[in-house]
Amino acid sequence: MKRFYFGLLVMVIVFLSACQSSEQLEPIKEETIDFDKKTALEMVEKKEKMIIDIALREKATRLEYKEIEKSFIKEFGGHAKTILSILFINNMDSDPESDMDVAQHMLYPTVFHKGITITNAVIYKSYFENEFFNQTRLSIKEEYIGDDEKLKDWNREYFFTPNKNGEWELNGFSGVMNFLGEDYNMNYLELQR
Repeated sequence: MKRFYFGLLVMVIVFLSACQSSEQLEPIKEETIDFDKKTALEMVEKKEKMIIDIALREKATRLEYKEIEKSFIKEFGGHAKTILSILFINNMDSDPESDMDVAQHMLYPTVFHKGITITNAVIYKSYFENEFFNQTRLSIKEEYIGDDEKLKDWNREYFFTPNKNGEWELNGFSGVMNFLGEDYNMNYLELQR
């Protein structure tokens, strides 16, 4: 019930703020701070290791899938189901107890593939007159820097925001998540050893 009232309060504040002039919604100060690329790489590796471990498999039992789903929810939050839907083929006609097939004609580029690297990691901060609207966001961008024409200009950006404990929590993505089709699989790009 508290969540309902809190959500209602936030909606009222946002509505009242929107009724004021748009000038007040402009930040009074913005700053961009370089984020340590080694730490950024570790953050991305933790997530993408989970993805590559699944993508290199052929199947998962229903019990394994439930465990995978729990670990993905812990790591990816509300984005877990989207990522799992990319990795697993959901056959509505199959027996509910049958194994889950992993998508074989799919490439989810990761920092573990040759040519994929972290190219940018920055923290964006926006400050407003009303501190309630202050924002902090970490952006980690990875790109393909190799010679493959099909992957030229590929990039993915992870967005993180600090949670109430001050830890970075995945908030969203931009860019291309994966490539589908007969030409692609997780070994399309050579893995770094």
